Amino acid sequence: TDTQWSYWEGIKNFEEKYHDYLQGQIGNPEGPDKPNKKYYDPRECMRAAEVNTVKRLDQCFADLKCQNILGLGDAKEASNVLEPRRGGLPV
Repeated sequence: TDTQWSYWEGIKNFEEKYHDYLQGQIGNPEGPDKPNKKYYDPRECMRAAEVNTVKRLDQCFADLKCQNILGLGDAKEASNVLEPRRGGLPV
């Protein structure tokens, strides 16, 4: 399904983007002694998958013309959510 693919695609894109950082615990393009913990932390690729799925759902809602149909106006930014953890990778 679309959501299964979008989740997988988020992980795939993360791996492509950080491939050189995911080859070992130590050593990457920034230096042979640089740690890679923030890259191989499973929370990072799961977050990338979730962000990609949200983008796909937004596209689905737009395609189905079911955005802003209740007359509530544009959605406001959520205020009750945590930001990416300190030191986390950009999405």
